[in-house]
Formats: sequence, C-alpha cells, structure tokens
Amino acid sequence: MKHKKVVIAGIALFVLMMLGGGLFMNKNSGDWSERHREDIEENVRNYVERYKLDPDKVEIKRIMEPITFPTGEEEFRVKIYYHGEPFFSYVLVGDPNTLHINSDNNITVSIFNELYLEERYEEFKPAIEYLKSIGIKDSLRPEEAKIQYFNTSLGFSNEINDELENVFRESNYDMNYFQKYIQEEIGRLRRLGAEFSIIGTKEGIDDILANEMREELISLLPPANYHAQIGVRDPATGVGVEGLYDYFTVLGGEND
Repeated sequence: MKHKKVVIAGIALFVLMMLGGGLFMNKNSGDWSERHREDIEENVRNYVERYKLDPDKVEIKRIMEPITFPTGEEEFRVKIYYHGEPFFSYVLVGDPNTLHINSDNNITVSIFNELYLEERYEEFKPAIEYLKSIGIKDSLRPEEAKIQYFNTSLGFSNEINDELENVFRESNYDMNYFQKYIQEEIGRLRRLGAEFSIIGTKEGIDDILANEMREELISLLPPANYHAQIGVRDPATGVGVEGLYDYFTVLGGEND
C-alpha cells in the first residue's frame, strides 16, 4: 500500500511538472507568434497610422518570438516592409504581455534615409543599372523598390537626428513636407551624408570580377565614401567569403 502511494505521488508530481513545463513553454514556444498574429497585426496597423502611413501597404515579414533580458524585461520584434512611398523596412519592438508596439522615433529616421536616397536617385541610377545588369540582387528590398543596393545612416547623425524628429512632428507627419525639407537642405545633407553602403548578393564573384566591379562603380558613382558588400556571406559568421567587400572613396569636387 505504501509502495502504491509512492508511485501515485510520483505520477502526480510528474504530471504537475509536465503541466508546469507546458505552461512555461507556452509563452515562448514556436507558435506564440501565430497565436497572437491577428492582434499584433492590428496593433502594427494602428501604430503606422500615427505616422500617416497607409496600413494597407504594410507587410509583416516576420513576428519574432519573445525574448527575456537578464533584467527581467521582455520584448518581441516585428519586421515590416512598407510598400508605399518611400519603401522602407523596419523592426518594431513590442511588449509580449500586452502585445502593444512600443513608441520608437527611429522609424522617422528610416523614412528620412529612404527619402534622402530617392532625392539622389539620378546620381545613383547608373550604378544601380550596372549592378542589375550583372545580376546583383538586393536582399534588403523588393525588386519594385525605386532605390536598390544603396543604404545610408545619415538620419542617425548627431548633427540632424533631433532636427529630423522635430521637422516630421511639426509637419504633422506630412511626407510631402518632409520631402520639401530634404530638397531645401540638400546641400548641407550632402556634406553630412557622404558615406554609403552598397549591399547585394550574387554567387560566383571571383577576384577578377570583384576588381572589375570596383573600378566600374568608382567610374559611375558621385563623390563620397562607399562600403561595398556584394557577394556571398558565411551564414554562420556573417563574414563575406566571396565577392566585393571593400571600402573605397570616389573623389571629386565639393559635395554640394
């Protein structure tokens, strides 16, 4: 009888542990994002509307599982593509307990960076067309996006970061007003934003082709500093293993 009680108690403990483990895993299990997808999508739509973006043009590329930091704080992330004008991608951060999206002014910076690149599209167009002609793919944008390959971090510059947020907010998030600001300040922005990344993917770029690409890009690009990252990366380390991975400067007159 005593043996049966021990067995029953052991089974009960095992069941409780399994239930407890199930409850613990439930929040962090692989289907968390799917179980909450509908609510998260609605919250994302509401969030982008604050910036007068069209929620119908937002594509949710991925809802990532919640993570817990050593401090006990939790968050989840949502990667979005905005298929409007301009196209941009962004990673939103939310609270897994409420599913609300946290306020983040850096979305303004992402919009600015794309608008700035578009304002300079004609200068980059020859290089964009060249890279397309040799089969380079932009892994960060869809094919229909106007800007391909080129990226800038100008909006994060200390010289204009606060200014951008003020301009966007004071315009009541009017995209046309933001574009006009860029056009009026283009001389100053050129001087501040003279560094660009060129990111693309293609297999089979040997040293000879990489050198040819480098020389061709230098002949086509406007004066600035460039970081080319074109080819194939090691998926484990993120290090470029094949292609053109190099820094170079295109010289010229004043960037204004």
